[in-house]
Formats: sequence, structure tokens, C-alpha cells
Amino acid sequence: MGAMKKNLHSFWFNVSPWVILGTLIILAPLLAVMTIQGVDRQKSFVIELLREKGFAMIRSFEAGTRTGLGTVWSPFHLQKFLIENSVQSADIDYMVITDLDGTIIADSDPSVIGEKYGRDLPLGKIAGESAPGWRQFVRSDGADTFEVYKALATDNIVIPGRDISGDGKTPALILFIGLDTGPLAETKNADVRHTIWMGIFLFFLGFSGIISLILAQAYRSSESSLARIKVLSGTIIDKMPIGLLLLDSRKNLATINRAGEDLLSISPKAFLGKAVMDRLPRSWQDLIVELDRTGVAIEKEMDCTFGSGKTASLDMVATALSEEKEGFIGYLFLFRDMTEMILLRKEMARNQRLASLGSLAAGIAHEIRNPLSSIKGFATYFKEKYRDKPEDGEIAGILIEEVERLNRVIGQLLDFARPMTMNRQYRSLSTLIDHTLKMIQSQATAKNILIEKDLPENKLSASIDEDRMAQVLLNLYLNAFDAMAPGGTLKVSLSSSGNGAAQISVSDTGRGIHKKDLPHVYDPYFTTKSSGTGLGLAIVHRIIEAHDGRIDITSEEGKGTTVTLLLPVEKPSESS
Repeated sequence: MGAMKKNLHSFWFNVSPWVILGTLIILAPLLAVMTIQGVDRQKSFVIELLREKGFAMIRSFEAGTRTGLGTVWSPFHLQKFLIENSVQSADIDYMVITDLDGTIIADSDPSVIGEKYGRDLPLGKIAGESAPGWRQFVRSDGADTFEVYKALATDNIVIPGRDISGDGKTPALILFIGLDTGPLAETKNADVRHTIWMGIFLFFLGFSGIISLILAQAYRSSESSLARIKVLSGTIIDKMPIGLLLLDSRKNLATINRAGEDLLSISPKAFLGKAVMDRLPRSWQDLIVELDRTGVAIEKEMDCTFGSGKTASLDMVATALSEEKEGFIGYLFLFRDMTEMILLRKEMARNQRLASLGSLAAGIAHEIRNPLSSIKGFATYFKEKYRDKPEDGEIAGILIEEVERLNRVIGQLLDFARPMTMNRQYRSLSTLIDHTLKMIQSQATAKNILIEKDLPENKLSASIDEDRMAQVLLNLYLNAFDAMAPGGTLKVSLSSSGNGAAQISVSDTGRGIHKKDLPHVYDPYFTTKSSGTGLGLAIVHRIIEAHDGRIDITSEEGKGTTVTLLLPVEKPSESS
């Protein structure tokens, strides 16, 4: 009920004052004209009623004077009859009979007989008309009077000492009857009041009706717009790639979109309106504490560990929401998983670094190789010259070996620096893995290392440079051998990753890689081996990138390392 009252209040508040003013401008003149017409009709009706009543009284009086045919009416008889008529009807205010000069012959008030009355009327003209007349005026005493008048037949009326026969054609006496307008005026006033009140009622009824129609139309339009906005906002929130989580003031789940649901593993159907604080990362709970303390929106990048054990780097925006009337309403979290983006940034930075190092290495290698050739030539010369001196010949041999070792390093350096040319063809990855494992079998036996392989029956094919991929696998095998003390297990597996790629995993049970060294394993000349060059994994990384693939390394100290290669594949061929 409170929400309904609030909505109605808000709805009326949003009605334009021009709508109300326009309605008043339309209805007010219309109903005013209707009210005035109603009042005029009532007034006309009252006048017609008084006129008919007065005319009827005149006819009745005339009929009374004719009843005594052959009887002469003296002023006394006329006065008496006039008084009796005026007394019998409560509606008669006065009755007056005058001659053509306006002299009162008879009056319901005998004290005014002989005085003048009606001199403001054309008495001569009235005497010549057979139809009665009427007038409405205000008397000198302030009374509102409705008066009817008519000339009387004077055949049987005799007034001593006065000739009232006129010219023999025109009656010489005029009867005036004044009617009491009080009761009719009250009735008229009541009718007028009724008409006015009806006009006011109709005005407000019409005003309310028009406003109701406008409001109904506006409400339907607002409701339709609100529904569209809800659908649109719901679709946008649900489809947007960043996560959204809204907690109410009691820290219960109010809203979560699909991206947030996937990351937090919180189902809105199961947790809507319920507490979810125990399912949020601890760092998020700390954000809520900070929001409660400062009330300032927070924007930061943070590493979060979720209940499943997954760790992700999030770009987070958190803020407290408030409404003008209701005050604090909850907490809003907007977050985006930046893990892949951060890895991509690191990868780009590494590639830029490798490109710079490659260019530098190519120049250095070119400058060093020529002097090394001279040194090797002189060392060979001295070895032959001092053949009869074993000690000097051994020193010359060591010099030759070190020069050859430096040449190999420079060769690897040039391989890393120069643009990589690929001769890619579709080849069976299972066949390649089998071939490379046979090449290291003797070394594995010598080091007491067990080789396990898990290859699918259906042979996965990929567009690869067979020699380059063999170089990658052999490098990974030899790194695994170096990481394991005499004895251990090397496991190689091949599978389909399900997203259009073949997955090759090379795992060992060696000493593993220190956590702080993992970000640098692809850097040129980074190595933890005393005799390593630090170019092996850098070259492996370049080869895999040239195959449009990806390499991932996971390792745990003391438990071993797993290198995963992902390569685009071709669908298995029936003839393979």
C-alpha cells in the first residue's frame, strides 16, 4: 500500500501543469455557459409561471364581475369584491383598479383610494388592448414585484359623479394585480443554486474524467516504457562482458549477471535474497568494510582467490548505493577478469624484449664468429706443431673444444635471432612423438629414467614443420632429464583439447622450477644449469608461436614440471 501511495504521489507530481491549465481553459467556459443557460431557463420558467398565474386571476376577477348581470357595481361593491379576492389568495400582494388617469378607484388597501397609480405606464394604450400585460419592477419600498394588468369591462360598473364609459369603445378601468414573488424567488434561488452546484459538479466530474484519461494514457505509456527499459537494461546487464553483483542493505544477493555468476559460481535462483558473504573472496569483504568506513567508491586491480581455489586478477569497482528518500540501499561491484589480459601484456612485453635481444645477438654473433675461426685455426696449428709434447697438445685440444662450444652457442644465438622459416605440412603428431622418444631411449636407459606415453588411437594431424617440432620435443625431453636425478619418470601424452587444438604434455618428476623463476624461463640466457646456454626454451617458444600455438609451463618445487603445447589441428583423416 505504501508503494502504491508513493507511485500515485510521484505520478501526480509528474503531471504537467499545462495539462491541468488546458483542461481548466476548456471546461470552465463550457460549464459556465451551461450554468448561465440553466439559470436563464429557470428565470424564464418562473416569469412564465407568474404571468400565467396573474392572467388567470384577472380572468377570474372579470368572471366574478360578470356574474351579476343586470346588477350595478358601485365602488363599494367593487372594493369589497377586490378585497375578498386579494385575501383569498396568499400569492396576491395587492390589487388596484384605476381609471385612465391613474386615479385609484379600488384598492386592496382602502387608505390609498383616490391616489395616483400607474402613471408611468401608457394607460390609454393598455385600455385599448384586450390581452393582458405584465411587468417586473422594484417598488419604492424595495420590494421585488411582478405585476399583471388588463383593461376591465365597465358595462355594469357605475361610479357616481364620474364617467367611466370612455369613448364607448374603450374600457375606462384598468386592473393591476401585484403578485408575491417571495416563494417563487426562493424556488428560483434554490433552482439557481442547484444549477450552479450541478455545474460545479459537472465541472469537477469532467475535469476529473479528462485528467483520468490523460493519466491513464500516461500511465500505460510509462508502464510500457518501463517494461521496455527493464527488458533492455536486464538484457544489457546480463550480456555485458564484465561481472555485476548487487547486494542489498542487509548484504543479501539482489542481482548478479551471467559473467558474475560464472566467475563467483553463485546461482541467482538459489541465492537471490539470501546471504552470500561467505561465498565472496575475503578481499571483497574488506572492500565492504572500507566502503562502510569512507563511503567513497573504490577502483583497483586486485588478485582474488575464490572458494574453488581459482585465483584471478580482477579490475574491480566497488561503491555504496544510496537513494534520495530511502537512503542507503546496498553495495555494487563491477569486476572484470584481467588474468588473460595481464598474461597477454606480459607476453607482448617479453616478445618485444626478445625481438630487441635477437637483433642485438645477431650483431654480436656475427662479430664474434670471425675471431673464433681464427682462434680455432691457430689452436689446430699448435696442436699439430706440438704433437710430440702431449701437455701442449692437450691444451691446444681444450682450446679447440671451447671454440667449438662457443660456435654452437653462436649458432643457437643466430637461430634465435634470424627470422624463422617454416616448412609446414600436415603430419601425424603421434608418429612424431614416437619417433622423438626412440631418439632419447638410450639416454633414458643410461639415466634409469622410465618413459611413459599416452597417445590416442585416432591419429591427430597438425600443420607443422616436422624438424622444428622434433627440435622442440627433444629440447623438452633433455630439460626433463637434466631436472631429474638418476631415476624418475618422463610422461608424454597427446589429446584433443576440445577447442580445435591438439594438446601435447611433457611431464617429469624432477626438482621443479622455483616460483620466482617461472616468469623468466623464456628469456634468452636465463638458466639455472651450470652448463646451460639459456636459449633452449626461448627457441622452443619461438617455434611454437610460429606454429600459431601456445606453450604453458606449470611447476612445483620438489614435485616436477609439466610443459603443455597447444597446436591447431586438422580433423582426423580416414587414411592416416
